Amino acid sequence: MKFSAADWCFYAKAKNQDSYYQQLKKIGIDGVEMVEPGRWEQARKAGLEIVNLSGPGMQNGVNRRENHKELLPQIRDCISLAGDNGIPCIIVFSGNRNGQPDEEGAANCRSAFEQVLPFAEKANVNLLFEMLNSFDHSDYQADSGVYGFKLAKAVGSPRFKLLYDIYHMERMGYSAVAEIPENIDVIGHLHIAESPKRNIPAAYGNIRYGEIVPAALDAGYEGWWGLEFIPGKNSIPELETAVKRLSQK
Repeated sequence: MKFSAADWCFYAKAKNQDSYYQQLKKIGIDGVEMVEPGRWEQARKAGLEIVNLSGPGMQNGVNRRENHKELLPQIRDCISLAGDNGIPCIIVFSGNRNGQPDEEGAANCRSAFEQVLPFAEKANVNLLFEMLNSFDHSDYQADSGVYGFKLAKAVGSPRFKLLYDIYHMERMGYSAVAEIPENIDVIGHLHIAESPKRNIPAAYGNIRYGEIVPAALDAGYEGWWGLEFIPGKNSIPELETAVKRLSQK
């Protein structure tokens, strides 16, 4: 299993930020996500891979055609930044619903991503489309696995995969232990946290990672297990505990 840690969750709560990335490597984490450019060199010197960047359009998104003129150049710029710096993926979003039918929004997303995918192909960068819960992200349109699964299969590109956030989907009432194996061909990345407080995951908490992890591995998942939970006062001990709880050898 390859573990990564989302910088926005953990870096600020590291007691020693100067050695934070070295500490990640020491506890069995090999990648970092959504890292500020000013810390890329520091992370890489510690032996960590920079896994992804976060793209634009989480709220005002490509699910509306009137946003394409502004957002598509921004997504291409993000692809270029990733490609030029050896970062394999960018995270992309639907945007908020604002009363729009899901079918219309998904069709607009497909049109947008199909326009930037040739650019991503040349840059050797993958797009990871993320579904979010609508409790933390009010009115976000892609708030179900089904939205993402249908979109990914319609786009039909190996450069377009899903970021399946187990916390977000379980919070919406969906079963990760069922959805991940059934859709493993379009899932490119996983995010992990407990529900409903988005705290450190447990093997058998409200989310049953003791069942989800082996089910995903048995289905052939070989991607990153992205730790994206809200720690207490010191992130490193909780990250180490999470790695130990989730590890399957």
